[in-house]
Amino acid sequence: MSRKVFISFLGTNNYVQCSYDFDGVVSAPVRFVQEALIEQICKDWTEDDRILVFCTSMETTGEEGSKEINWFDNGQSRISDEIERIGLQHRLQDLQTRIGLKAQIEEFDIEAGFSEGEIWNIFNTVYAQLQPDDQIYFDVTHAFRSIPLFSIVLFNYSKFMKGTRLMTILYGAFEKLGPAYKVKELPLEQRIVPVVDLTDIARLQEYNQVASNLKEFGKVTSLKDAIIAEQVPTSDQAIRDLGKSISQLDEYIATIDLKEIKSGKFISSFRSYYKIVRKRQNIAVPIRNILDELYKETEGFASQNDYRNIEEAINWTIKHDMLMQAYPLAAEYIILRVSDMFGELKPPRMSSKQFRVFVSSILGMTYDDLLGRNWKNELAEYPEVADELADNPLVREIRPLYEPIRQSRNSLAHGNGAIKYKELKKGIPKILKCIKYLNAEYLQYASTAYILKDCYGKE
Repeated sequence: MSRKVFISFLGTNNYVQCSYDFDGVVSAPVRFVQEALIEQICKDWTEDDRILVFCTSMETTGEEGSKEINWFDNGQSRISDEIERIGLQHRLQDLQTRIGLKAQIEEFDIEAGFSEGEIWNIFNTVYAQLQPDDQIYFDVTHAFRSIPLFSIVLFNYSKFMKGTRLMTILYGAFEKLGPAYKVKELPLEQRIVPVVDLTDIARLQEYNQVASNLKEFGKVTSLKDAIIAEQVPTSDQAIRDLGKSISQLDEYIATIDLKEIKSGKFISSFRSYYKIVRKRQNIAVPIRNILDELYKETEGFASQNDYRNIEEAINWTIKHDMLMQAYPLAAEYIILRVSDMFGELKPPRMSSKQFRVFVSSILGMTYDDLLGRNWKNELAEYPEVADELADNPLVREIRPLYEPIRQSRNSLAHGNGAIKYKELKKGIPKILKCIKYLNAEYLQYASTAYILKDCYGKE
């Protein structure tokens, strides 16, 4: 089971006693924001969970740091009341007793962060405390200098390396009340500090990765993961169904599932649930924008059973340089489409699958074998059908285009490296031209026009 981990950096200021407002839930007056945050967030945590406080210290910086000044008692040199004598360590020990706090509390010394080397040492110290699958709750209120910036990078790095998850980032906006000396003049009941949730802003780097996966690589599963991870009920059926429909685009293309791609069910589902979820106010703006982009990118797909869906899927793989999928999709689509176009020639005793093999054999024959009517295997059983297919003008146009597509597909499937990357890229126009013979409208698709213009410089 994953741990919950609260992370906070302690500063050296003589903090003013205040109450903290958690969206309408106001804490008791406390000197350290960590007290209020921990009571609100960690009260039901277990012994396996952790509260980690990072402090500068005499040992790490050569002078008194937050450990001596605010972690231990009697660290402040100028105090106005007894509460300012009590350090955070003491206050958290009292909190353990008062609310039965079970999570273990640990303090770690860090450097001041005045140089690149010191910043990396802080990075390494924090990263070393994280375990696989930790759920991280980060208090950024008193984090000093560059720590808020690199912490976001750190937690995203940890997500990929250790599978951790940044659950929330909270900031006690003390400055809203004014400078500390002015706040001290306010009655205690007026010293109410709003706690601001910065999680969505901090996750912008994560959202950038999701956007990059879509725009550069045509991968959308990370978008599904981001939506599910949002602060919305995971039991929400619309959220679950939207996520499922998004991931199916990846799955069906990866597995060359022509039947499911052609059915259009996944795109119909995506469009329906997109319209529902898009209106939710609790969906982060970056995620909403990426959903909008995916909706725009998939506009060419049909919401019903249609060959166009396979053609759009082929274009999707070409646009995003997914050659391992582009060639098998194209080859299988050509066979399927020709088989369906000439379905009336299928012998009664032959299944649809067998007829596709029959058509594939005709399309893949060498020119000499075709010219000499050198029919073998299933072709020899039905020579009249083979003759009619071989003589058809459409088949004769497609055959020389299909053969290099088939060879490229086989080279990729067998991993023999017979056809190199540059040759595969140069072979893409044969796919476009072949599909054009099967569907005259294909060149009018916006996705086809994009490939011709941006990939090959042709209008």
